[in-house]
Amino acid sequence: MGATIREILVRQVTEAQARHPNIRLLRYPAGEWRVEGSIGFSTGQGEDMIEDSYNLDIVFPADYPASPPVVYEQDGKVGDAFGHVNPEGDLCLGAPVEVRRRFAEHKDLLRFIDEQVIPYLFACSYKRRFGRVPFGELQHGTVGLLEYYMSFFDTPAIEAMRLLKCLADDFAPPLMKCPCGQGGKLQECHGPKLAAIQPHQSRRQFEDELRSMIRNFRAAGVRLPERKVMPKRLWRLQERARRKKRRRRR
Repeated sequence: MGATIREILVRQVTEAQARHPNIRLLRYPAGEWRVEGSIGFSTGQGEDMIEDSYNLDIVFPADYPASPPVVYEQDGKVGDAFGHVNPEGDLCLGAPVEVRRRFAEHKDLLRFIDEQVIPYLFACSYKRRFGRVPFGELQHGTVGLLEYYMSFFDTPAIEAMRLLKCLADDFAPPLMKCPCGQGGKLQECHGPKLAAIQPHQSRRQFEDELRSMIRNFRAAGVRLPERKVMPKRLWRLQERARRKKRRRRR
């Protein structure tokens, strides 16, 4: 029998407290496990050195460590000026699939804090002091999500969306021509990239991301090759709605 979530968290929090002594493990009446307390850091060199601390609430999902924790900042230090906060109030540590992919490499609280949370907090403190982030900053929301996939696949926007369509449709035969447009077979081109992120997000989640991207392009008045970028399920629903509309006009 595998270790329970309590056993895993007690061990991982104990290890994390050696570096971050001001955190504590709590269990709420509803059964939810959380780590609360102050996380401090000293990062950078010379004039770029940042020393700061944040009061955090780290909430663990019921399937932890299969899924990463969700992090909230408690004192309003992140604020609207930084902008990387999700609608639910948790910190946007990156594209959701990338957060899950990186966490899956270790499934460890201390590494999650040091490698994913503290870089976010450092960037927030740096921007508050200098008015900019110390490294490349993706935009927040759907635009930033598309920027992430463009960078991950190293392709322009439409080609990145065509690759995402493979994941949304769960259809990527290795010998098919790669959607990036370079002419090679998928297995020799972007197949490994698709395989790297496919386990960390459901088909419906990829579909929802593509739908939000398509909606953004439409709102901006940009024409898309929709048949090539829209997931099959959504395309069928759209065509069905169009046929009904045409029948009503007759």
